Amino acid sequence: MKGVVQAWSMGVVCAVGLFSPASGRAQQGTAAKPSAAKTVPKAPMDSNAIVLRKLADDERWAVGRLTTLRARYLRKADWADLGDRCSPGALRVFPRDTTPGGRDSVQVLAEDMERMVVGRGAGSPLNTPEARALLRVVVGWEAGIDRPNWDVAGTAKTRQAIATGLTGEVPDPAGPGCLPSPAMGDTVTFVVPGFTDMDFPNAPRPRVKAYFGPEGQLRVRDEFFAAVGSKNPTAELRYIVVAPMVLWKGYAMVGVRRPQELGGVQVDGSNRGGAAYLFRQVGKEWRLLSIVRTWGG
Repeated sequence: MKGVVQAWSMGVVCAVGLFSPASGRAQQGTAAKPSAAKTVPKAPMDSNAIVLRKLADDERWAVGRLTTLRARYLRKADWADLGDRCSPGALRVFPRDTTPGGRDSVQVLAEDMERMVVGRGAGSPLNTPEARALLRVVVGWEAGIDRPNWDVAGTAKTRQAIATGLTGEVPDPAGPGCLPSPAMGDTVTFVVPGFTDMDFPNAPRPRVKAYFGPEGQLRVRDEFFAAVGSKNPTAELRYIVVAPMVLWKGYAMVGVRRPQELGGVQVDGSNRGGAAYLFRQVGKEWRLLSIVRTWGG
């Protein structure tokens, strides 16, 4: 943004020879000669300072823009009635935008927020308490151990998000109770390329196992093949990849993929889908702002 500086010069008129009604002729007056003001030359602004100022202005604009997009997004939102059996959680919906154009406008808002967070925060470090806390939220949610709360406007009451993937309880067809999801196992395996360790959920079930760093996916495949796949080529290896993760100014985008491979050697096998999430930090809590997109297997 360019500032436009406009300067105006003010002329000071000294009246000499003003007309005197008493004499009918001009009166000569002598005005005091103003002392010449000393002009102090301004030091040239350092080029680095100029760049830093422009970057700060641009960042303030981006934060304001993101805040505006979030407010518009939340104004359009409502909650779906999922009942209360088996703790279904809350699902954010947009009932006033049911036309194709309306749905597209909501999706555009979510994707604009996503692009701003990713574009501004790409390359931000993940070795921070905020990133570790966010990873813990995503792992707990994907593993079916706990769930994040939804981000809400102002002082509105927040709600717990729905279960992700195929986690969560399901109604018991033989009675009023609930049963664990048949898709849930005793162990949930994660691959987290951007981290070297994490804060594991403190839950008896399911057990969380994680592989870290750029070689994490290769290690989980190798171990599975050595222990299971070499003996049973049709055995399924299921794991969850948490990447990418980008944080910026109290917002975050997290991508999740859920590969499903045979024997630990099929690189491009079938999968159980994935998702892209937007989060916003409120105090020390990461809240779910938007499920930007999901895809099935």
